[in-house]
Amino acid sequence: MHRPAAEELVPYEVSCACGRLLRGQRQSVRQIISCPDCGWKRFILPNSPWLAPATSVPASPAGRLNLKRLLLFMVLGGALGMTLIFWLIRPYLRRPEAPSDSRVPLAEAEHQLRQGNAFLALKSLNDALQQRGRHANALSREEHHRLEQLWRQTDLLARLLDQPLEEIVHQAKQHRSDEEWRAKFEQYRGRSVVFDDVLRRDLEDRPTLGSYVVSAGDTEARVALEDLILLRQLPLEPPRRWLFGARLADCRRETGGTWVFRFEPDSAVLFSDEIAAAVCCPAPLDEELLGVIKRQDEWLRR
Repeated sequence: MHRPAAEELVPYEVSCACGRLLRGQRQSVRQIISCPDCGWKRFILPNSPWLAPATSVPASPAGRLNLKRLLLFMVLGGALGMTLIFWLIRPYLRRPEAPSDSRVPLAEAEHQLRQGNAFLALKSLNDALQQRGRHANALSREEHHRLEQLWRQTDLLARLLDQPLEEIVHQAKQHRSDEEWRAKFEQYRGRSVVFDDVLRRDLEDRPTLGSYVVSAGDTEARVALEDLILLRQLPLEPPRRWLFGARLADCRRETGGTWVFRFEPDSAVLFSDEIAAAVCCPAPLDEELLGVIKRQDEWLRR
């Protein structure tokens, strides 16, 4: 243990009860001092011979300290920035589904249609459309066209009216109240009808069926096709055979007492797929009808 060679002078500073500060140097022996203002006595401890002089510790250079702080801030800032970027891009880091997934429900829909299952096929096609919405580039242009057209045709087939138009006219004639019949017709609204007929223009330049006539007893109803937007665009001259369908919008007595079937304007669908056509047409499809389907598909691709 090292003992200092020379006694170090250690100052003292104590407070008196009157508020005055009493200052001085500690001695090698104890001291009793009196306050010059109030005379109050204070005891002062002697100086300790064992107190070694304070050793100064060299301080780190200011430049080195600032550099360390700068590096620390850079590391912390970088980590915080990377964390923020990760949370921002996290929603886009999900593993993409395989592009083939969008083709699986399309193939399943074709299989169901071959079995005549329009409702199951439509369910698969809805799944295919959802997959396409997530992976728009997964399908080729040809596959996009096939999916859209097959969905339109299958949606039409899933809504097929389960009784002939003649029966609907017969029911309408039984209702004396037009309001009652409108309420009754709600069960048919939106149901689809498929026509396989020659289309031509009548004297009023409206598209009309060439041979099919809706007749119920002594009542003949008109099938109003002029409301269908798609049919307005078809080349109807010269008259040719077409295979198409549309959704019912109304059946009512119009001016002159004529019963008229009307359709939802944007509901017309041309059959461009043999599988879909086979669901509503007697099998096997004849060569002429296959030619009609091919021609309609080519027209839709224009």
